[in-house]
Amino acid sequence: MNFISKTYHTKLGKPLLIREATSADAKQLLALKLEYLKNTSTIPLFDYEYSNTIKEESELIQNLHQQSNSLLLVAESDGDIIGNIDLTGSWRKKMQHTAMIGMGIHTQWQNQGIGTLLIQNVLEWSKENEILKVLWLEVYATNLPGISLYKKMGFKESGIIENFFLEKEKYIDKITMIINL
Repeated sequence: MNFISKTYHTKLGKPLLIREATSADAKQLLALKLEYLKNTSTIPLFDYEYSNTIKEESELIQNLHQQSNSLLLVAESDGDIIGNIDLTGSWRKKMQHTAMIGMGIHTQWQNQGIGTLLIQNVLEWSKENEILKVLWLEVYATNLPGISLYKKMGFKESGIIENFFLEKEKYIDKITMIINL
């Protein structure tokens, strides 16, 4: 099922295109991920742990594109990829109706409504998808803006694992959130 690209404007009036990622985006997408992983306190991965090459990033894009229950969208402004959201559907037959969301926004573009637009587009695509019934994500309990955004978009907390993340020598609970389509 193809995604139809859409244009918007950020809160600051900058043009924004949300579209499905292609293999040609691999270099920019990899650079974006390394940028927002560098100083994050809300994603459980260090930039040096994300070891994809451009070729591997291209293969990841292709793999998600080929799965009928998966989607990888990018947010682009003036030709620069500034955000991404991936919906990774389960390959297991008993769970193929489920997909996990992961998202990141360039640090200079955060708090401009881009995350809301990315999630909104994933939800719209997922509701049209005949396979998907449940979307889920994991979030640091300390990520109050993220939790607020997910609740605003209709996600509900479905579980907590205490002391799951270790961030700057402090343990943080993990919250799992879901939405039924």
